[in-house]
Amino acid sequence: MQTRLWSLTLGNFAIGTGVMIVPGMLNELSADLAIAPAKVGMLISAFAMTICITGPFLASWTSAIDRRKLLVASLLLYSLMHMLAAFAPDYGMLIAARMVTAIGAALFTAQAAATAGLMVPPETRGKAISLVFLGWSIAAVVGTPMGAYLGAHIGWRPTFGLVALLAALFALGVWMQIPPKLFIAPMDRAAWRALFANRPLLLAISVTAIQALGMFTMFSYMALLLKDFIGANATTISLLFLCFGTTGVIGNVLGARFMDRIGPVRVGVAAMGCMLTAILLWPLTRNSLPVTIVLILVWGLGCFAVNSAQQARLVSMAPQLASASVSMNSSAIYLGQATGAWVGGLIVSADGTADLPYFGALPMAAAIAVSLFAANLLKRRRMAQIACKC
Repeated sequence: MQTRLWSLTLGNFAIGTGVMIVPGMLNELSADLAIAPAKVGMLISAFAMTICITGPFLASWTSAIDRRKLLVASLLLYSLMHMLAAFAPDYGMLIAARMVTAIGAALFTAQAAATAGLMVPPETRGKAISLVFLGWSIAAVVGTPMGAYLGAHIGWRPTFGLVALLAALFALGVWMQIPPKLFIAPMDRAAWRALFANRPLLLAISVTAIQALGMFTMFSYMALLLKDFIGANATTISLLFLCFGTTGVIGNVLGARFMDRIGPVRVGVAAMGCMLTAILLWPLTRNSLPVTIVLILVWGLGCFAVNSAQQARLVSMAPQLASASVSMNSSAIYLGQATGAWVGGLIVSADGTADLPYFGALPMAAAIAVSLFAANLLKRRRMAQIACKC
């Protein structure tokens, strides 16, 4: 069964690559389309906000569809929209194509995790979800550096076309590997009411949005940050993104290994602690490539492990609400991404990149605090329920 999960991992790799190439191509998109870097950031923000808004509705509207058919259709939509983006004549058409592309991402990312949970025993669910999200970590290793390198050497249009081919190829893999007639529990109004009445669950979901806000306030403009702080060229930027993604994979693997042993809450807090450390110390990178490399490695170590930990945490908190909570969590990721890209764009437009670390550190610290508070609240609630039964 674990072998079949790799098709979902590769599907997430295609989704993640399509998302991550845009920050890597920021400088090239800005120059070729003759737009400000903040407008390139809006490509990230519009994509993310579309997922945020549509994700929960799509989870409800598609709950009766066979998971295999749904996952394949979402990857094919993703492929088609990337091909259209490659031929977009102007910025307006490009941003419209990216918003439709986001629907495919909204469907696949959330439902791949829910599908993985259906395919394995409950005691290995955390490891299975981490394996599926390993695709995002691999995308960070390959996708962002690929965007930075290929965007500079062959152009952003052919790079979008390559993502389209990847998504189509992996759609075939999902069709071949995922068994048919897998269905999730229908998400009716009662289930959504139960989710919104579950305060610890909602707080846990909010952690995802808050940490993503801190992350993408800076990361959306990382190519520009590296250019401003250390004078990095396209090759250096792509290599630094490669360093970032490499430790992202390492962090995700370590997180998966310890997830079922120490729990997703501790894994998530450790991952956010790595990111907070890197963001707080980022001003020390100015004119220093060695310090930049060290902090890029530390940041990457936590970046994708936190997403796997959050997904596993939500499934374990309320397995019967997993489809809705995972979908909400995906929306939370992209809400934070959209807001972070927007906030970062405002800061870059007004004052340049120097102050970005300060605006990134505050939400990340808040996310750690909220995560610990939610865990404590859940513990108290469960103890009260046990006391009542006695």
